[in-house]
Amino acid sequence: MFAPARRADRILTLVLVLADAITIPAVFFLTYWLRTSVFFSFLPDFHHEVSIYLEVLPVVAMLWVISFASTGLYVPARQPIGMGEIQKLTKALAYLAVSLMAISYLVRMDYSRIMLFMFVAVSLPISMLIRALARRLSQVIAPITEVPRILVVGTGDVALRVIEILQKLPAPPPEIAGIVSEENSSSQSEVAGVPVVGSLPDMRRLIQSMKIDEVFFAAPRIERSRMLDLISSVTERRVHFRLVTDLFEIATNRTDLDNLLRLPIVEIGYGRPGLVNRFSKRLTDVLISSMLLTLFSPMMLFIYITLLLRRKGSPIFRQTRVGRDGKSFILFKFRTMKPETGEYEVAPLSSSDPRVTGIGKFLRKTSLDELPQLLNVFFGTMSLVGPRPEMDFIVREYNQWQKHRLDVKPGLTGLWQIMGRKDLPLHENIEYDFYYIRNQSLMLDFSIMFRTLSTLFRGKGAY
Repeated sequence: MFAPARRADRILTLVLVLADAITIPAVFFLTYWLRTSVFFSFLPDFHHEVSIYLEVLPVVAMLWVISFASTGLYVPARQPIGMGEIQKLTKALAYLAVSLMAISYLVRMDYSRIMLFMFVAVSLPISMLIRALARRLSQVIAPITEVPRILVVGTGDVALRVIEILQKLPAPPPEIAGIVSEENSSSQSEVAGVPVVGSLPDMRRLIQSMKIDEVFFAAPRIERSRMLDLISSVTERRVHFRLVTDLFEIATNRTDLDNLLRLPIVEIGYGRPGLVNRFSKRLTDVLISSMLLTLFSPMMLFIYITLLLRRKGSPIFRQTRVGRDGKSFILFKFRTMKPETGEYEVAPLSSSDPRVTGIGKFLRKTSLDELPQLLNVFFGTMSLVGPRPEMDFIVREYNQWQKHRLDVKPGLTGLWQIMGRKDLPLHENIEYDFYYIRNQSLMLDFSIMFRTLSTLFRGKGAY
């Protein structure tokens, strides 16, 4: 989906969220009516007032949105509902049911399990119907009529294959405005009838002068650092970049020419969220961090007292890190290493590191040592999701594109957490951070948080 379709994508996502806002109360009242009227004589006695369910409806709505977001149901897709979406809906509603049962058990509230199962069962067909209507409505509000203008970077076989795929897309096909050569001087004047309009140093100028919407990187010889430098130099919000990731699949003609979404590419967005997104992210940080601090405060107090009684340094380890816009802040963690260990020594790479204390091994393995960072999140020096907070002496060595990781707040978790954690050196996770910054959204944040929980349960990469 090309840049002129971005507005349509945003409209579709918004309409889908609004559709769910309508679906949730509609399904609830329908379920309550079925339980109290249609099935009252067939099922056990039911004497709950509707008010006790209305009180928890906001919680149900929040869990609904989180469950739907985690299964990709807010990712724009205009195709008719098929088995893929039905499977996602079923999975999301299963998540919702388990979450509601868990919360009901934790708060000791006696809700009707039959009501819960009926609510989930009724939700599936109603959601399918309303989401189908939402797609129709979004197409009326934001029809896609513009033809995108594209630059293809590369002059070799991969670029040629990408051009052929783009030219065979259903009408109206995108306009391939030109080819950008990897070399400063190229002997080729065109590729597959498309003119070579310049080389890599000209790319920023070409994007502006030719009013480019999309850039396809189809040149395997370009180094990642150079490519990221080029991307970070383009400041226009509307421009999107696509990186061909599986060159073998392109070259061997295994790609479905009728569906651009099946191209083996990584899309790199513009990474400048609007005011609503920033407000929502901050609100999410405050709400979730405050809830987690309340939930884990007894455990945090127990850990603090245990470390204090061992008399091996302060229970809280404080370290200066670099945050958004290069501003320094104090990061909090429970102490896991011996007090004589230097403040900026290399982090442990194995569980047998002699610098780690006995209780420190447990805290690091379970990631409980990072609980105090919830205070950083609550007070705004960190976010729940973002790049890993880095140390000053490493930040001073950043090149131009690496400095963009300071455009956002560092995070308690991020792509670096779910893609490898400490299996990768901290400074080698910057590509993940760059991708997150260019594609950040609240839905991506929720997805990362859910996958982080899975990573923590497995204890992968934690030493």
